[in-house]
Amino acid sequence: MIFILGIDALDYELVEKLNLNNLKQLEHDKIVVPINKEKGIPLSPEVWASFLTGRDISIDFKKQPMRDLLVKTNNFLNIDFSKGFLKRIKYFYIENFVSARRFGDLKQKTFLDITKSYEINVPFYSFDNKTFNIAFTLGLEKLSLNQSINELQAVYEKRKRQISNEINYIKNSDVVFSFIHTLDMLQHLSYLRFSEIKKQYLDLDNYVSILKNKLEDSFVEITFIIVSDHGFDINIGNHSNYAFYSSNTHLKPKPKRITDFYEIILELIEKNNGLSRS
Repeated sequence: MIFILGIDALDYELVEKLNLNNLKQLEHDKIVVPINKEKGIPLSPEVWASFLTGRDISIDFKKQPMRDLLVKTNNFLNIDFSKGFLKRIKYFYIENFVSARRFGDLKQKTFLDITKSYEINVPFYSFDNKTFNIAFTLGLEKLSLNQSINELQAVYEKRKRQISNEINYIKNSDVVFSFIHTLDMLQHLSYLRFSEIKKQYLDLDNYVSILKNKLEDSFVEITFIIVSDHGFDINIGNHSNYAFYSSNTHLKPKPKRITDFYEIILELIEKNNGLSRS
């Protein structure tokens, strides 16, 4: 079985800096991701769509009626944020989360559609939008910054339990894709508090160890892949222009771009099933 753990905004440099060997696994590296031309940074929906389909995907973010309505009526822009950190938060939410829902329908076949697959809270599939809802509520000033961070931590703990519990239901799958989105949001909100970010990375490293042990107890052979859609530059409080991946085995060919995983995953499945690509 191939088990993929997608961790939104897991940063290569921070994993190295903190020497998180469970996250690094046997093989790890930076990978190239699509850069949104308008924003100049990777945007999660485009990168995860590219990962799932094996080709660079561009998404028209302007087609968001809720965004247009709220911007036109100034419901969002009239919020009185102070300068500095909160001003950056204001910009971030106006640009990205005026609508609480961000992952819509991909309408393109992915490796999950053409394999015996199982997904756990994956973008464009069963993603529950809880993290985006928290961000949206913060933007409307219905939650304080600390309340938002606490709610994201609660979602993170729930997501870890969900992924671990659903291992009981994946036995007939060739590939499983599970997804954790909270790290991205927590870094956006806490990038001036490195101790909070470090704590989150250390917890993720520990969780990966626990999750892998549970999988290895349940299955004879597991290819365990960790992948992110971009990193996070804590100096500027925004996405970095590369992603992270690691594997508990050497992948052939070694991925250089996020889109490479599509063929790598299909090849691994066919190899494991005793088939060959024609």
